[in-house]
This record gives sequence, C-alpha cells and structure tokens, in this order.
Amino acid sequence: MNKRESIVRRIDELESENLGHLATMEKSDAHANKCSKLGVSFAETYPEDLAEYNAANAKYNENEVEIENLKQELADLPEEESPEPVPEEE
Repeated sequence: MNKRESIVRRIDELESENLGHLATMEKSDAHANKCSKLGVSFAETYPEDLAEYNAANAKYNENEVEIENLKQELADLPEEESPEPVPEEE
C-alpha cells in the first residue's frame, strides 16, 4: 500500500468512526430536547448521556482535525506518488 492509499484508508476510518459519534450525540440531543420541554435538567436527569455526549463530541472534533490534516497531506503529495484517484463510494 502506498502513502496515498494509506491516507485515504485512514480518512475513511475516521469518517466511519465519526458516524458513530454523531449517533451518540443525536441520542443525547433528543434527551436534552425532551428535558428542555419538561423544564428539567438534562445533566441531572441523564448524567450518563451527558458524559457520553461530551466524550463523543471531543473525539468527533479530534477526528475532524485529523481528517483535515490528512486531506492537506494528500493534496501536498508529489505527483509521482499520486496514482489514479480512488473512486468514491456512492
């Protein structure tokens, strides 16, 4: 596997991981909205959800930074290391 393929694979892994983080955050958002409508504290009612949300959000943000760095690294690769582009899945 060449450097370009390795970078593309890592980007794909991070993007897939972020889908899981988004699902965790969406679950927590649903509970937070429910608490807001009921006038109760989300942190007190769902402390585990809040902790999971904060962890997922932090990891999601870390992954996004790494993805952007990898995309820049990919763009900076010399032409001779740039084989045919990998087709994106639809």
